[in-house]
Amino acid sequence: MKTRFLSILLAIALLTALTACESPAAPDDLGTSQSPTESGVSEDTPADDTTEQSDESLGLFQTDATLAETVLVDENGVKITASGLTYTAYSVDLELTIENNSGKDLSFVSGSLGYSCNSVNGYMIDGGYLNCDVSDGKKANDAISFGYDALMLYGINEIADIEIGISMTDNDYNTTYTGPRQVKTSAAETHDYDTDHYQDTITSRAAMNTYGYKMIHFSQDSLYDQGGVKLLSSGVMINRDGENALLLELENTTDNMVYLSTSDIAINGLLVNSSIWSSDAINPGKCRIVDVDLSSVLDTDYWSVYGITQVGTLSLSLGQHNTDGIEISAEAPIKIVIPDVDTSFDGTGTEIYNSNGLKIMFKTIVKDPSDYSSDLHVLLLAENNSGKTLTIEDAYDSLSVNGFMTDYSYYNQELGNGQSAVIELKLWESSLADNQISSVSDIQEIEFGLEIKEGYTTMDEPILTLVFEGSN
Repeated sequence: MKTRFLSILLAIALLTALTACESPAAPDDLGTSQSPTESGVSEDTPADDTTEQSDESLGLFQTDATLAETVLVDENGVKITASGLTYTAYSVDLELTIENNSGKDLSFVSGSLGYSCNSVNGYMIDGGYLNCDVSDGKKANDAISFGYDALMLYGINEIADIEIGISMTDNDYNTTYTGPRQVKTSAAETHDYDTDHYQDTITSRAAMNTYGYKMIHFSQDSLYDQGGVKLLSSGVMINRDGENALLLELENTTDNMVYLSTSDIAINGLLVNSSIWSSDAINPGKCRIVDVDLSSVLDTDYWSVYGITQVGTLSLSLGQHNTDGIEISAEAPIKIVIPDVDTSFDGTGTEIYNSNGLKIMFKTIVKDPSDYSSDLHVLLLAENNSGKTLTIEDAYDSLSVNGFMTDYSYYNQELGNGQSAVIELKLWESSLADNQISSVSDIQEIEFGLEIKEGYTTMDEPILTLVFEGSN
């Protein structure tokens, strides 16, 4: 995931950063009626243990809005009709009737990794999944569900409008995309579109209590305004498990869909991912909450290895592409500074390479923190003082452990001059087991090759060896 384009960021969606948290009250559940408008933090006052506590929680999702039957698509023998809204204990469902008289059997998909342009009340929503096969000449009834949890964390407690996009694919894999199609409910005329409900909610004590997180920093500083896409707010949250996430609220003021990408992610000045991390669609006139799960970019268990105790600064680049993948705005850097927080990292280690201004140091080998994996991770640190921008790649299939070729994963890093970066080699559990290696203590030697480039020019191709004295 670190080195590949993601059509839509689902794996690190906002609720992923809030695992093990409570859910807001569903329509039939007990709950309070407080409105999520009282802010628990301000732009200048991060939420911490000294912030006044309360037992306030988010109230009920409003289930009064209704939807008149609305034709969304009526083209080329395909008719898709939104027939109404249904409220369950956990979600609001947009009911659909699909009629296929196209002459071909078709698969209808919405909210997938490959095509997702769904929004509710002006905010892009990662969700609302549909997968429905309809034979030629047939009809089908199906529904797109939006969970209350996700909606209410965005400040959405009623349905005023829904936009969905659907892909239609035949048996020969020819695909047609509808683009966003909107339906409005009975609440649309009275809904307050001028208020930023997301900002009011995400910083509120009610939301923090309900979902079990703290907003340790929040700002409305305009750090990005490129090509009609504006950053409205930025926030850093931490959940009950100590996992951190960066939230960026962006608005697309143009008349065209924009794909916004994140890359060059650095924590406290230490580059942890230089490649494209996420790419998210923003419909015209809509807002998108881009969620960068910092605990996924660099696993929280590794932070102490690099001397990171808390988030003090965050930097990343934002870029824009159109629906054809053509760049419409070059990557531009932004930097978020949390006041009065240590912004350092540990740049020390055992030197294993030093040439032409590039130094690479060994930090440690750790077992995968997951209970479901015994992969081993070799953690290194690169420091670039060459005066050039360098890319550190691996020499393909070059790694051995104790003299045995070993399968591994590696993600390239591109470092600017004066920059330090995390370098990680993941040794696969299955390959280690084939060579009778089950723990770090079984390793006597690791050998691997790197290719160091400036642009497309190879500067060096070192073979590096790690020798562990006293290993069994």
